[in-house]
Amino acid sequence: MLRIHFTDRDLALTRIAPAADMSFELSLSLHLLATRRPESRLGQWREQLGRRWKPRSAMLFDLFAASDLPEFLTVRPDGRDTAEATADGLDRAGGDYLRGLGRLRRLTPFARDLASGDRRSRVLLGDLTAEYQSAAITPYWGQIDSLVAAEHRYRTRQLATRGLDEVLATLHPAARWQRPVLSLPMSPCLTELPLAGRGLLLQPAVFAKSLVIAGFEHPEEQPVLIYPTPAGRPLLMDDQAGPPPALTTLLGRTRAAALTTLAAGGPLSTSDLATALGIAPATASQHASILADAGLTTKQRQGGTVTHHITLLGEVLLKGSVEAAAESAARLLVGEKD
Repeated sequence: MLRIHFTDRDLALTRIAPAADMSFELSLSLHLLATRRPESRLGQWREQLGRRWKPRSAMLFDLFAASDLPEFLTVRPDGRDTAEATADGLDRAGGDYLRGLGRLRRLTPFARDLASGDRRSRVLLGDLTAEYQSAAITPYWGQIDSLVAAEHRYRTRQLATRGLDEVLATLHPAARWQRPVLSLPMSPCLTELPLAGRGLLLQPAVFAKSLVIAGFEHPEEQPVLIYPTPAGRPLLMDDQAGPPPALTTLLGRTRAAALTTLAAGGPLSTSDLATALGIAPATASQHASILADAGLTTKQRQGGTVTHHITLLGEVLLKGSVEAAAESAARLLVGEKD
């Protein structure tokens, strides 16, 4: 059991993360795979990842233990700087982590080379991390960030109406809050954690299976308590085939994704389209209006709800040919008759 001790200053400094943390999501998702922990909400994600999986990505499992996360796996949103960022993270925290991992179990040759500072292994680690990010995290990032933002909005309202005591008491079914101590079922290697005026960052995470504490070793840094996003909310939607690169160049990434989403799962309301794209409803409405003005979609209003439909012209543009779009339209007509 881990007991986190708060002072009045810690309570004042405790906050809820407003957005998802890509590095944590990457490490947590790898931890689920490395430890073979079942998670029914991740069935689609596992299946889709299997189609993009590169066998050498399994080398990253060498860095995981049942109760530890390699926090030095530092990634960047666009993926291009992930290799360099991971190497920098290895310099800051990797040595201590790998030595600790070596006390838990025998290190693999790859992990031993990293611990010894081997340059080629460091380069390989960066490449592996970037590859895994592009396959497992980046395609889902809009959805991940949207789910974490929804949790942030919920907790912010809870904080404003009922106070931090209510937030801490309801953070996780296994958490116990009795001011000024938050008790959590965690690794026995750490039993007492005085925050000592640093406060605590509460970080919702889509790939978290349980509670995780991070960043507590450094007295100058604010510790992070990672907790799972609520299980009752949808986790990851199926990632439909992305729009053709030429269409993205023509329309822009978000509008091309909107057109693809409407073709695959439409018609959709503005709020449903926003959720699918991981953007705000107002932004989704703006993009949908531009598509409608171009004749690629239509809008229908019923009461306060606006529903968006792809047009035949939109199908032509998306499919790349009149023939393919006509076939798609014919299938839709047959479906409506049935």
